[in-house]
Amino acid sequence: MRHRLLVALLAVGLAAPLAAQTESNLYLPINSWSTPYVEHLIRAGVLQGLDPLTRPLRRADVARAVKAADTTDLAEPVRASLRLLAEELAERPDTVRWKLEANVAVLGASDASRWTVRPAPENTGLFYEGGLAGSLEFPHVAMATHPYFDTRLRRDPEFTGRQDRFIAGDNGEAYILGSWRYLEVFFGLVPRNWGPPEIEGLILSPSPYPYDHLLVRLGPRRFRLEMLAAQLDNLPMWDSPFISKRFLSVHRLVAAPSDRLSFSLSEAALYADNGEPNRNFEPWFLNPLNLWLPVMFNYVHSANILVAGDVSYLIRDDLRAAVQLYVDDIQVDRRTQGDRKPAELGYTLSVTGGASRARLSWSALYTRVDNLDYRTQANEEQYTMRGVGLARSHDDYDQLTLRATTSPAPRAMLTGVLTYLWQGEGSIAKRFPPINLLADSLRFLT
Repeated sequence: MRHRLLVALLAVGLAAPLAAQTESNLYLPINSWSTPYVEHLIRAGVLQGLDPLTRPLRRADVARAVKAADTTDLAEPVRASLRLLAEELAERPDTVRWKLEANVAVLGASDASRWTVRPAPENTGLFYEGGLAGSLEFPHVAMATHPYFDTRLRRDPEFTGRQDRFIAGDNGEAYILGSWRYLEVFFGLVPRNWGPPEIEGLILSPSPYPYDHLLVRLGPRRFRLEMLAAQLDNLPMWDSPFISKRFLSVHRLVAAPSDRLSFSLSEAALYADNGEPNRNFEPWFLNPLNLWLPVMFNYVHSANILVAGDVSYLIRDDLRAAVQLYVDDIQVDRRTQGDRKPAELGYTLSVTGGASRARLSWSALYTRVDNLDYRTQANEEQYTMRGVGLARSHDDYDQLTLRATTSPAPRAMLTGVLTYLWQGEGSIAKRFPPINLLADSLRFLT
């Protein structure tokens, strides 16, 4: 079956006119060395026209923004950074092209966690990493893979793979992507973030290590519909030896009526077979035009439905404001004790900007996630992948973060971050409170 799928996709790509291929269909990975430079230049107002609510970005989109950047009034280190990115993103105008890159590195760190806001237990030392990244592109179709090893994984508490080996490893990305003017079909794994890129999104984020999923995009860049579906890891039901299969569907409408304003509406459904052996992917949760809240209330036995909205506005070229709001289980009825369940909310407010002729970029954000977010009375409906949140890896906290970044030389970048975090005892993995204990006192910072 896999060979037939590959042959079919190859046939689709080769059926197109064999004109010279000028743009790459590949993503610029969130964990690429060049991504911090790109994000710094976006905040500083140098790179314009890039999607403010979606990561990863497309290599071709970033290359166009780099080429179009106005360098008239930029500091020399910023111009040098643009030249460095232009060299990295340049592609040969071949109909078929491939690339194979190897890397090895040594990282010095005080702990093994990817997230500096929540450091792992003290593990000061040197960590060794390396990998092999390969890609193959031809008209309308691209493939990429990036297996790697990293000794840090053996100590990272959010890496749930094998940690008892001498060298741990994983796949940073592995996907096949078909892309046309108004259609994009993706299958594989790559880290994604929906919402302002300064922090993990409230519906999808790179908090878990990447997992395989199917993504379909319909429509032009300024007005598009996106649908993601994935099978998650199995989890046991509370007080039962039965292991449930779990499934995730997420759809999003993205609109950018102008270069300054972008907004999106997202809905996620996480559901499990709940002891029903024949329950699998369900068609109503694979319909990108369906509103899933009525489906759950009217026809589906159980599901965890999440809704979110994003707005991003470019006040001026080097100043942007963004808001993300997440809502789960707003109670309308007041007939039973269960209707007293407190609302589950989360939100992020962020502002970014630049200064000193783009030498400096900065961001300030405040985010809050309530105590009962991302879980229900059913253990198998917790919004996680292998124990790590699909959006935020924690709940019941708020956080204030100030960040400043400067690039004093083309190959050097310095970032300072100040974060204040207030964490309650809530946890996505904890059991949901009994109905008779539901009250507003469970809302936040328990």
